[in-house]
Amino acid sequence: MPTLRLNDPLVQNVLAGIIIGLGPGMYLAITALGAGGGPANETQMVNLANSVLYAVWFLVGWFSGSVVTTFGPKATFLIGTLGYPIYVGSLWYFTNTAKEWFPIAAGAFLGLSANLLWTAGAYISFSYSTEGSRGSFISMQWGLLSLFGSLGSVVAFGLNFNASKLQVPIAVYIVFILLMVSAFFVALFFIVKPSKVRRRDGTPLAHYPHQGIWQELKNQRRLLQDWRLLVMFIPMLASEVALIVLSSLNSLYFNIRTRSLNSLMFNVMQVVGAIFIGFMLDNSRISSRRARGFVSVAVVATIVIAGWIGLTVWLYKNPMDLLNPPLFDWTDGPFGGFFVLNLIFGMNMVIYQVTVQWIISSFTNDPEELARLAGLVKGVLAGGVAAAFGTEAAGLPQLQVVAYNFTVQAVGLVLMAAVTWKCVTPTNYSKEENVIPPKAMQPEEKGVETAGVHQ
Repeated sequence: MPTLRLNDPLVQNVLAGIIIGLGPGMYLAITALGAGGGPANETQMVNLANSVLYAVWFLVGWFSGSVVTTFGPKATFLIGTLGYPIYVGSLWYFTNTAKEWFPIAAGAFLGLSANLLWTAGAYISFSYSTEGSRGSFISMQWGLLSLFGSLGSVVAFGLNFNASKLQVPIAVYIVFILLMVSAFFVALFFIVKPSKVRRRDGTPLAHYPHQGIWQELKNQRRLLQDWRLLVMFIPMLASEVALIVLSSLNSLYFNIRTRSLNSLMFNVMQVVGAIFIGFMLDNSRISSRRARGFVSVAVVATIVIAGWIGLTVWLYKNPMDLLNPPLFDWTDGPFGGFFVLNLIFGMNMVIYQVTVQWIISSFTNDPEELARLAGLVKGVLAGGVAAAFGTEAAGLPQLQVVAYNFTVQAVGLVLMAAVTWKCVTPTNYSKEENVIPPKAMQPEEKGVETAGVHQ
C-alpha cells in the first residue's frame, strides 16, 4: 500500500473536501432544514439574505480564480472559511431578535468568502487530478461535503425528533458554528503549496510561472471570449437550483422534525449521487472521455426530468396557502410522495453540477487556467442560485418557481450534450507548455524535465 503523504494530490483533495464539509456542508444542513432552521415565517428573510449572498458571490466569481493563482489555495481557504460561522451566528441572532440587518450583512460577507473557498476547492479537484480521475476528485469533494452535511442533519434531527416549537434549539447553532470554525485550522495546518504537490509516480503537476495581478486579470478577461464557456453559461446557472426549491418547500409544508428528516435524507442522497456520478465519469469500461460525458449527461437528464415532473404533480395535489401553511408531519399522507422527490432532488443537486464541472474542466490541464475556470464556474452557479432565491423571495406561486427552474435545467442539459460532443477530446496532455503529464502519459523517448518547477 502506498504511503500517505501530505503533498499527495489525493490527500490534498480529501483535505479540501473536509474543509468544504465543515463549512458549506454545515451551511447546507441548515439551509435544507428550510428557513435557516427557524419557523416558517422566517422563510422570507432567509430567501432575501441568500439572494444577497449569491449576488455578491456571482460578482466575486469573475475574479476569484486570480486570487487563487496569486495567493495560493491555502490563503484563499483561510479567508473563505470565515463567512460560514458568522452567517450561522446571524441566523441565531435573528431567531432571538427578529432584526434582519445582521443576516443580510452576514450573507453579503459570506458571498465573498464562500466564493473564495469554493474556488480553492475546485482548483484542487480540477488541477490535482489526472484526466482519468477528475470526475472522482470533483465528486469526492461533494461526497465529503454531503457526508458532513448529513452528520449536521443527524444532530438537528436528533434534537428535533420530539420538538414542539417550530425552530431548532440553540445547541444546534452552537455545534454548527464550532464545526465551521475548525475548517480554518484544517486549512492553516494541512494545505500545502501546489508547487510542492507530487503524484505517486513522483512527477509534479506543472510549471508555475509567476505572473503579476494585471496579467492575471487579462487572462481572466479572455474567459469571456471563449465560446465554449458562453454556451455552458446556462448549465452553470442551473447547477444548484434543486436545493433552493426543495428547501423552500420543506419549510413551507412541514413541521420541524419532518424538515429535519428531509434535510438528512437530502444530504444522504448527495453522498450516493457523488459516488455514482464519479464512477460514471471515470469509468474505464467506457471507451473515451467523450462517451463517458454523453452517458453521464443522459443519466443526469433522466433523473432531473423525472424529479421536476414528479414535483409538479405533487404540487398540483397539495396547493399552498401561505396564510395557513399545512406543516405536515411524516405521519401525514402527503409526506410519502415528497419524501421520494426529496431523494431524487438530493441526487439532482450533486450529479448535475459535478457533470457541468467535469465538462468545463476537460478543456485544459493547465492549473492556472483551471483556477480561473473554477472561479467562473462557482460564480456563475451562484448567479443561478441568486435568481432561484429571488423567485422564492418574490413570493411567486410554487408552480411558477418550479416551471422556471425546470426550464433552466432542461435547456442546460441540451447545451451540456452539445459541448460534450464538440469540445471533449481524448486528452490534452502534451498540448500545454506548463503542464507536466503523469509518467504513464509521457512520450518514452522524451521524458519530462521537472527540476525547473517554480516554488
